[in-house]
Amino acid sequence: MMIPATRRAFRSAAVGLLIALFAVVPAMAHETTVKGTVAAIETARIQVKTGEEKQGQAPAWYPIDAKTKIMRGKATLSFGDAKISTGERVVVLLDHDAKGVMKTLEIRLAER
Repeated sequence: MMIPATRRAFRSAAVGLLIALFAVVPAMAHETTVKGTVAAIETARIQVKTGEEKQGQAPAWYPIDAKTKIMRGKATLSFGDAKISTGERVVVLLDHDAKGVMKTLEIRLAER
């Protein structure tokens, strides 16, 4: 049987561990991969049709910024040099931060 001081210390340590665990989990990034075809493209966003859209539902848009890496095959290109066109296959790597803000980390396209 534990003595009261040891029990209290054990309980405090367990509570501290739980608090630390719950503080770390939301801070972790949540990366997602979306595969589909380019439905539309603009300089600030890309629309990807995955085939999982419900009838009448438009494909999702994903933001593009200066930090978004664009790859065609193994080459990293600028947005303009990638010449992304509608209908081509695409893989988009996304990240949702703890605040729920979605960022497009990478856009992958097939070689031409």
